[in-house]
Amino acid sequence: MATTASGREYKCIVGKQDVSELALGGDGSLADADFLSGTRLFMRLNQLNNINYDGAFTTSSVLRSGRRAYEDGDFIRHYGSGIWTWDFDYLVENEILLQTLLSLATGVADCTGAITINSGVHDAQENLSHGQASADNVGIILLEAGTSNTGLGSDDQIMHSAVLQNLTLAFSMGTDAGRMHASGQFMSGYAPIIKNSGVTGATTASNYEKGLFDFTNALTFGGHAVTCSDFTMTITNPANRVGWQGTSAEADGYARGGLYDISGSITVKYDANMADALSTDWKANTAYAIALNDGSNFDISIPSARMTGHNLDFADEGMFVEIPWTATTGASASGNLAVITMS
Repeated sequence: MATTASGREYKCIVGKQDVSELALGGDGSLADADFLSGTRLFMRLNQLNNINYDGAFTTSSVLRSGRRAYEDGDFIRHYGSGIWTWDFDYLVENEILLQTLLSLATGVADCTGAITINSGVHDAQENLSHGQASADNVGIILLEAGTSNTGLGSDDQIMHSAVLQNLTLAFSMGTDAGRMHASGQFMSGYAPIIKNSGVTGATTASNYEKGLFDFTNALTFGGHAVTCSDFTMTITNPANRVGWQGTSAEADGYARGGLYDISGSITVKYDANMADALSTDWKANTAYAIALNDGSNFDISIPSARMTGHNLDFADEGMFVEIPWTATTGASASGNLAVITMS
């Protein structure tokens, strides 16, 4: 009998696709050079998810007149005219990988230094048509099979020409000692390739350990210093598959459309400042600034957030209130939705 493979033998490599080497929607023959320089990175995950193939099928069933049961031919199915997705939840340990994910999610090419998300970003039109050789915001996900005696050496799964639809940054004092998690979903309109990838390796870094307890310089809501137990921020930049082309009916590219949204929640101690905010400002639809600052090289600033509700927890260990929020551009359409600063 064949050797049983362990899921721990699989490795995950994530990076930006160099479309000058492998054009958007290319044949998926993968080599080191198909990753944009410096972005071929190991994503070390506690739980590795498989690529989801369910959405790749377009299906229907037709119960024809004259009978009450299905025949085989009544099930219509086509593989290739849908989408493939891959979900991840990453305990962040690599700054370059975090910057790569932020770039793929936001559309900002360079995510070192200050990442300012404004109208120049969310109103920009990316050319993500099939065969495009100048787009720089599509990714490659490689699930690399183990090299032990499992017989799976040619079972690498290559998801190419993928767009990152959403990215969540989350900090919780009750999870992994407050360390930052990055989670999201990639989508592709091109079938994954299953073969030996030919990729020779990737970069690993485990020296980036930002967490909730690092925000000692400033952690404010509406200008008030707060005691925060949880903070999440989700960047949603949706893309839609466009049409079809080729013999497999794969996508003719993508169109970024829909709401470019930054929203999340903050959970803070319920005190006099929060009581005033909830009793007065929330009802008045007052805009609030949110700031998390470690005083060194990682800051999150939401200049104008609107509270969209609140949930008060009457816990014995102290009352906390969860406040969901949505970022706006403020009084001007050209204002900043968010500014994330990294080294």
